Amino acid sequence: GVALLLGGPVRGQGLAPGPAAALGAQVAGFAGSVLATASRRTGPAATQALAHALSDVPHRLHRWGDGGANPYAGFLAWADLVVVSGDSVSMISESLVTAAPVFIATLGGEGARHRALHESLYAAGQARPLAEAPTRFARPPLDEVGRIAAEIERRFGR
Repeated sequence: GVALLLGGPVRGQGLAPGPAAALGAQVAGFAGSVLATASRRTGPAATQALAHALSDVPHRLHRWGDGGANPYAGFLAWADLVVVSGDSVSMISESLVTAAPVFIATLGGEGARHRALHESLYAAGQARPLAEAPTRFARPPLDEVGRIAAEIERRFGR
């Protein structure tokens, strides 16, 4: 299945419903099933638009503020591929810890720093633009926490 991670603008009243619906429809067009999560910044209108767009495929949508445990880590663990909105540096970074192919969906409004991050990940072979999905590609997981811990151990010992 596809893990779909939807963020939203840093400032403002949430993501517009149109881009959320379009992204959901695009992913539904190639996914056998979707594990989707909205973030605090997505907003209820965009989350509802995403839910509607996913209604024709088997899916689980975690809405921000839903009760119970957040399935986000499980979605990443089970994903065959990950689609992440380009406005969320944290969700992009967390996606890269998996071994799954990562596709970045630009929704408009990403600034120069976000675009530079996307381009650096494309150049490093760590992610691809959503237009290239669902073509799978191999990429090594990026475990920066583990890399830093190993470097500290190398320099200072246990």
